[in-house]
Amino acid sequence: MDVGLFLGTQHPDGADVRRAIEDHVAQTRAARDAGFSALWLAQHYLTYPDQFLQTTPLMGRLAAEAGEMNIGTNILILPLHNVVDVAEQYATLDVICGGRLIMGVGLGYREVEYQNFGVDKRTRGKLFAEQIDALKLLWETDHASFSGEHVNFQDISIRPRPLQRPRPPIWIGAAANPAVKRAALMGDAWIATSVTTYSAIKEQLGFYHRCREEAGLPRNSQFAKCVELYVAETREKAMEEGGTHIAEKYRAYFSWGMGDNVPGESGKTLSLEELAHDRFVIGTPDDCIEACRAHRDELGCSHLIVRMNFPGMPQQSVIKGIELFGREVLPHLN
Repeated sequence: MDVGLFLGTQHPDGADVRRAIEDHVAQTRAARDAGFSALWLAQHYLTYPDQFLQTTPLMGRLAAEAGEMNIGTNILILPLHNVVDVAEQYATLDVICGGRLIMGVGLGYREVEYQNFGVDKRTRGKLFAEQIDALKLLWETDHASFSGEHVNFQDISIRPRPLQRPRPPIWIGAAANPAVKRAALMGDAWIATSVTTYSAIKEQLGFYHRCREEAGLPRNSQFAKCVELYVAETREKAMEEGGTHIAEKYRAYFSWGMGDNVPGESGKTLSLEELAHDRFVIGTPDDCIEACRAHRDELGCSHLIVRMNFPGMPQQSVIKGIELFGREVLPHLN
């Protein structure tokens, strides 16, 4: 099982974002040296009063520090973008990172983003499906033409082309079952969200595989799961250093409406302990080994995407957690 580091790039109002970028550079170097297989970045817009560093330029900066790690989006909110622009921007990023891009895309869920980008949220599913087909076409062929309800272009070729042939992998983030079905039918892999409980994911995996089987598609061994994780020498220390920051992140998530369409409990009224149960991994190296192995052995997870830094968390705690995970946990997962 590959394990990638999911960088939390959301910062409190008033935080020095130049310093935050320096911190993310240091986190990337620490993950590279600790043996992580990939680096992942998310995307949101209009998160006032919080500050959310934008994915595409930050990926370009961090690619210089990533070494042999893959670099992926988790996720890019594809319906907010022009697919031709995405094709060229991320072809360039694939060149920058030496052909190690993983293109993670999804629908997003926040009304404020759709309203202010002028995109009708009610049509996002159909728009997204056309964009996926168009993105594959643009990356794989020259003189591409596409005629859809939402996406249209005629006889165009992008340059540069991605280094990967025929194209970078496209992984689809999904929480609600309709989105999971799209991931099954259109994506090279499904990225399961961290807010969905472990037990709900087990049920959704069965649904995912049935969707592929009914469509005549082969069983897909590529499955990624996001996990909020903090490791320390003791459980008490892990909860003290990481728990409060994770809880703050999820207060923001649920205020944005993230849990509204997720199977299982919404999480809006849960305590940290209740929220963490069956979702997060907060504990000792042995606790983390056990939980990560369960994702690998019980869920068939091929890629674990762990987030270990959260809004307001001191950089010293972040680096210490990355290094401890690399030293005491990673060797037991490969």
